[in-house]
Order: sequence, then structure tokens, then C-alpha cells
Amino acid sequence: MVTGFPAGAGRAGMAVDVGDPVPGWVDALALPEEPSQWPPVGRKGLFEVLQHRGFEIRLLPLDAGMRGRGARSHRRSGSEWAAIARRRPVGAVLDATVERVFPGNREYTVHFGEAYETVEYEGTPPDPGARVSLMVEKQSEWTRSLILRPCDE
Repeated sequence: MVTGFPAGAGRAGMAVDVGDPVPGWVDALALPEEPSQWPPVGRKGLFEVLQHRGFEIRLLPLDAGMRGRGARSHRRSGSEWAAIARRRPVGAVLDATVERVFPGNREYTVHFGEAYETVEYEGTPPDPGARVSLMVEKQSEWTRSLILRPCDE
């Protein structure tokens, strides 16, 4: 359930009670561009966990009425997603190239074949341009994305 907007609506994002002592957080980039269209306090919805850190749980709204156009969920057509999911089943290992590193989110983006994805990291991130081996941990039908983890974990 949406509990508030610590920096004000339209700024950093929104806080969400997920029934865990660790608070949920939706980044402003996943919300509608117009702050008046942000969901009101008290609204309930479905969210996908993007990251579970010790101090916050990063979320992506699955309810289309809560998402902005830039949110990850519609970046692939149904047929594109079906092809990727078929070629990259859970447990598959893939080699990818690191594109960008985002230290603030402890994530990096990778490119492999026909797709780009985001990967969480602990410790020191790989450098842009580095080749990494990743395992498909999960496939998200909601967001049409692969949840990847480094093979050395």
C-alpha cells in the first residue's frame, strides 16, 4: 500500500508498505511523469521486487495505472519476450558485456545477443566493456525481463 512521498509528489519517488520491516520504495522514474497522476496514499497494488537491500526494497509497480511510460514493463512486445524466454530458460548461463554501471543503485546493465538487462552487484562492480557470465535466476512475465545473477555467486 502507498504510504507517502517523502520528498513530495513528483520528486524522488513513493514509499510503499510491503508488510516487511524494511520499507518499499518506487523510484520516480517508474511512476507517471505528471505528479498529479501518481497513486494516492492508501492505494493498494501489485509490485515486483527489483532489489531487496538491507535498508529498502526497490519495487516496480505492476498496475499499469501506477506506472510511467518509461517503466521497464513494456519495452518488449509479446513475441519478442516469448522468443527471449524460450532461448534463455531459468538456469541458462549466458555471456554478456557490461554496458553501464550505476553505483547508487548497485546495478549494472548488460548486453547479450538481442537483449539488455540489469544486474545487481555486491562489492566492486565490473568495468564497462567487461565480459561477465550470468545465470537466469527467474523470468518475469509481468515485466518481460530476465532476473540475472553473476555465476560466481
